[in-house]
Parts: sequence; C-alpha cells; structure tokens
Amino acid sequence: YHQLVLHDPIWYDHLPYIPFPPHWPVFTPKDKLAEWFESYARLLELNVWTSTTLTDAKWDDEKRQWTVALVRRKADGETETRTLHPRHVIQATGHSGEAKMPSIKGMDGFKGDRLCHSSQFRGAEAIPKKSTKRAVVVGCCNSGHDIAQDFYEHGYDVTMVQRSSTYVMSSKNGLDVLLGGLYEEGGPETEDADLMFMSIPNAMLKRMHQDATAEISRRDEPILKGLEKAGFKLDDGPDDAGFFMKYFQRGGGYYIDVGCSQLIIDGKIHIKQGQEIEEVKPNGLLFKDGEMLEADEIIFATGYENMRGTARKIFGDELAERVKDVWGFDEEGELRTMW
Repeated sequence: YHQLVLHDPIWYDHLPYIPFPPHWPVFTPKDKLAEWFESYARLLELNVWTSTTLTDAKWDDEKRQWTVALVRRKADGETETRTLHPRHVIQATGHSGEAKMPSIKGMDGFKGDRLCHSSQFRGAEAIPKKSTKRAVVVGCCNSGHDIAQDFYEHGYDVTMVQRSSTYVMSSKNGLDVLLGGLYEEGGPETEDADLMFMSIPNAMLKRMHQDATAEISRRDEPILKGLEKAGFKLDDGPDDAGFFMKYFQRGGGYYIDVGCSQLIIDGKIHIKQGQEIEEVKPNGLLFKDGEMLEADEIIFATGYENMRGTARKIFGDELAERVKDVWGFDEEGELRTMW
C-alpha cells in the first residue's frame, strides 16, 4: 500500500557489502527500498531474473542436486524455458506464507466499493468534500493500523475490528529500549551487533525481554491507558516478554505505534472489540452480538499462513511434506527451519 514503510530502523536493515548511506531515512519507504534493491543488484553484478516463474522442481537424493524448470519472459516479450541443476535452492519469500483470508457467509454478496485482504490493498482513495465513506478494517496489528490510519487521513469514517488482543509499543520507546546500544546511530557495525544479538540463547533473551517490556510499558503508560479506555484490548506478549517473543513465536500479533494509537485514543478511529463476524451483508458486517457495521470498504488485515504453504505451492506436496513448519521455536528453543 502507498504508505508502507519498514518498521525496523536503518541500522537494523543494512545489507552486506554496501550499507545504506548516512543520509538515509531511519524508516525506509517502500519505493525507496525498491530503488535501493535495483541499484544494489546492479552494483554487485548480481544475476537477477525478474518475470520468471518456477514451474517444476525435483530433488534427486542420489545425485544430491535439484532439477529446476523456469519460464522466463524476456525484454522483447518472448518467453523461454530454462532447466537448471543447482545443489541448493533458497526459498527467500519471507517467513509469512499465503494470505490468510477468512471465509465468511455473504462475502460474495457485498455491494460496497472494495472487499479484500490487506496484501491487495493499494491505498485509500481521496473522497470529495462533504461526502462520507465508511471503512472497516478487520485486524489490529501493524498492517491493520497502517491501513486504518490511511483511511482516516483520506477522510473516511473508520472502525477497526479487534477480535482478541494486541501488543502495542511506541516506535520510539520500543526501539530505544530493545535496540539501543546495538542498532542505533553511532552504534557498533551491523555485523558486530548481529553477532552480539544472535549469541544470546532464546530462553535467556525471553527473560531479558520481560524486563525490557516492563520498561517500555512504563514509558508508554499514557498511550496504553488511553487505548484501554477506548476499549482496545492489550497484552504483554508470551510470558510478558513483549514484541520480539511475539514476533519469534507467532510472526504477528503486535503494533509498533507510529501514530494510529492516538487516533484511537481521541475517538477518531473506532474500535469494535471481542466479537466474531457472523455474516457479510451487502452493506457491511453483521456481528455475533447482533450489531451491524455499515461499510463501503472492508479490508481483512488477518495475517498470513505458514511459509510452508508457499513451499507447497512452489515445490509441490512431496517436498512440502519433507519440510517442517517454519518459524516459532523448536524443541531446542531455536527458530524452526530458518537459516
């Protein structure tokens, strides 16, 4: 979507060999990052094929190599099929998988302007003055908040649907406490910071982050109290260990506040809390408690499936069955199936 920016600060996101320049914004906008990727690939002479689809992949246990078929669209519009035999295939599609879109009675009958998953949301549209449009965002994590704020800033009447609870920390206080001393301006080189951070066993990291979460909550007390007063349900993450543990164990369930929390506190964005959706009506959402929310647009910011689902889509059932679930902790306390 148009307003998408990274939630990690620049010092946490440096790429190998060519770091971001000193004048770079702390939080990188999506288009600026895309331009950086293009320049990075060109400067390092990386062999990048875009407009390419993997159509078949088979692993030979005896030869210890892959046979991979690719269909590539060339600059002149023609397509070619290439067969490669690499020893390694890296699935770098992000730890999230396919969009998690609920199936709710009446979805096909919605008569409003838009009903989609957050991954398909391209931004709110400006509406004429003295007119009103209503948007409902289902989901209260990063994407849900960003989209709700985008709708509000374009003049919509916005309601967020929060079905369970969310961990919230302000961007400044959260990142100051969690990343300060490692990933900050004037801090150690990223390689050294990574070594120090990744050397901490996850069980110990969780214990450290219980204290860090308590400190963030102390600093964020006015925001957190305001959200609770507005009917927004909060949590402190797994075992009160906050953001990182929720990220490592679930890959979601949190919001790094960059302004939307104050809109909720001020009543500029409404909250519908703790109720499941009974049915999608032609003009909005009907909830199990009987309340009806009218809507011109409905966005489901309901997250993503496990990355294993993407592996199944790309490589097929046989290989997907040999791959364990991705993300979360294994029996030794390490991240599962992630290199």
